Amino acid sequence: MNSQAYADGYLTNSDLENIKYECYLEETKIVFCSEQDISNPQVIIRIPLLEPIILKNSARAYRVMATIENLTKRNLIGARVELIFGTKKQSVEIMISEKIIYRGTSTTNRSHLIRSDVPKNLLLYEALEKIYHNAEISDIKIKLLEVKFADT
Repeated sequence: MNSQAYADGYLTNSDLENIKYECYLEETKIVFCSEQDISNPQVIIRIPLLEPIILKNSARAYRVMATIENLTKRNLIGARVELIFGTKKQSVEIMISEKIIYRGTSTTNRSHLIRSDVPKNLLLYEALEKIYHNAEISDIKIKLLEVKFADT
């Protein structure tokens, strides 16, 4: 089997680079967000990490994380983001809790693990599995729920 042809059907890092969500803020409030490019967004949300892993107990899982790029000229101390997967809209809420300076981006040091062996997560895991194996980024949606600013 040609390994390149086999790899083409899976979600890649370059696929993930095409997913972003840009937002305007007014003071500390989210006023407008879009999956399309907007001029001078104040925050940009991306999904740089969505990867399958096999756990020590042989269970399958997906590691997922969102990042926020801060263009607000103020320091952020975190954000709350909802990632929505698939046509049945399975979602996970991501808490980003770290200091993000102006023009900085949060890290993926802390990520979420969606396990196939946890009954509560099974539908979400299956949605991730379908998206990953079909490389279907149009089935991934992002929603910025909250942005937290450092006290000035």
